[in-house]
Amino acid sequence: MQRTEKTYHLRDILELRSHMRIAIDDAVPQDADGSFLMNIGYLRVSTDRQADLGFGLDIQEADIVRYCRANGYPNLVLFIDDGYTGTRMDRPALQDIISHISDYNAGRTRIRVDSLIVARIDRLGRTLLGTLQFLQDYIVCAKDSKNSTVNRNREDINFVSVAENFCRIDKDNPQGKFMLMLFATLAEFDRDQIVEKLKRGRMARVASGKWMGGGKTPYGYRYDKDSSSLIIVPEEAAIVREIFRLYIEEKTPPQKIAERFGFSGDRAITQILKRKSLTGCIVYNGQEYPGNHEAIIPSETWEAAQEELERRSVHRTSSHYLLSGLVYCGECGAKMRYQKWGSPGRKFVCYSQQTNKKNLIRDENCDNERYWADDVEQAVIEELFRLAYLGQEENSKAVGSVDPIGVLQGELAKERRRLSRLYDFEDEDEPDDVLREKILDVKKRMAHIEAQIREEEEKSGIEKKLRKARGILRTLRSTWPHMSELERQTVCQALIDRVVLYKNGVIDVHLKLQSYLISQENA
Repeated sequence: MQRTEKTYHLRDILELRSHMRIAIDDAVPQDADGSFLMNIGYLRVSTDRQADLGFGLDIQEADIVRYCRANGYPNLVLFIDDGYTGTRMDRPALQDIISHISDYNAGRTRIRVDSLIVARIDRLGRTLLGTLQFLQDYIVCAKDSKNSTVNRNREDINFVSVAENFCRIDKDNPQGKFMLMLFATLAEFDRDQIVEKLKRGRMARVASGKWMGGGKTPYGYRYDKDSSSLIIVPEEAAIVREIFRLYIEEKTPPQKIAERFGFSGDRAITQILKRKSLTGCIVYNGQEYPGNHEAIIPSETWEAAQEELERRSVHRTSSHYLLSGLVYCGECGAKMRYQKWGSPGRKFVCYSQQTNKKNLIRDENCDNERYWADDVEQAVIEELFRLAYLGQEENSKAVGSVDPIGVLQGELAKERRRLSRLYDFEDEDEPDDVLREKILDVKKRMAHIEAQIREEEEKSGIEKKLRKARGILRTLRSTWPHMSELERQTVCQALIDRVVLYKNGVIDVHLKLQSYLISQENA
């Protein structure tokens, strides 16, 4: 009686996982060593939009199955990565394919990958380096792999791209390896083109004042798809305005504000305080564009919040000492600190004369005196009172009615729209060198306008700080007696750049923007 060998199918020898599915399950052939030869189809999409563009999983599967049936592949198991970008190779299904290849090479399994089939080369990977390294590590035989430390293949694994069928790896077609490298390069180039086009599209969108869409809508607004703009939510906008008022005027800590309005914590409040889109603009890639949405707070309020954020981050202290962080040694240049001296006395001591913070020492031999803090504070207060004349109205220039920054931003927006149109230009009658010259001219104009905007923003920032400083100086003598310790410290931090103490007892008070105040007074 003749003995018949047992026939095996994929369902008999394969342990399926969630990203695997058997598509063709005819008898599984075995090689001379008795190993089972398995054909793998690899499918990938990164987004639902790819399905709409004709790259969907069902289309890929149909192409791969059709190819395998037409070319005599007796079995096929599909490995599917649904929702994974092609720019990274650490995808679950692809890593499982690697495991099958590595396990066979190490003798841990008798299932051998005979062929790997993809619908298109870019389904395997969107980067040249990643795709080529995968082929070097796991597809070509070890003796042909020049740049791999993990390849243990005794011979090539057949590799086929259905859409680029002349781009393949098999024992009978060595030229296919060259074509495969070429198409891997084209896949990366195609991805770079897509990224650049999307970038230009986003730039054109924000330049026209439209919100970028996607991501988290700023608190205080809702996104309107029809207009592609932000619409104010009145209840939330009222909370935003109160958050800024509490933080700037009442110096309320962010955690207290968060507790008051039911936010998750102080970080949520800080994010609101830093969000410049609340002023009606759009910030994209570090550039600011006029938005179509209505502002919830004026720019001046936002600027004041940024100054307060900076002040609290630099001068974070548990005490309300009047001149904390402002006093410097006139002999060695090191900072000077408050130090308890008797009860309840305090003195200013140079950090160079201390040993607890070596990084603050400027001169170990500094012999500056130690000054009573009350005397120094009183001298500084009197100097601020004396400088009150710099805050008088006659010393301030009138503010113009035209907003130069707004005008320049409008011009910049026009140039950006012009640049976007040039990038999308497709008239074949326009020579490439002419188009490049036009693009270069627009970029030069944009760079010039951006430089003007930076200059005007610097001037505007200085003017705002000057107006604030004048306002404080003008009424300082009358309001000082009614201030709390924290309010007095805040005033000193806003007005004073540094206080320098010299060995001979001289005290120099340097105001922030002092040169501007004096120059305008003499103008």
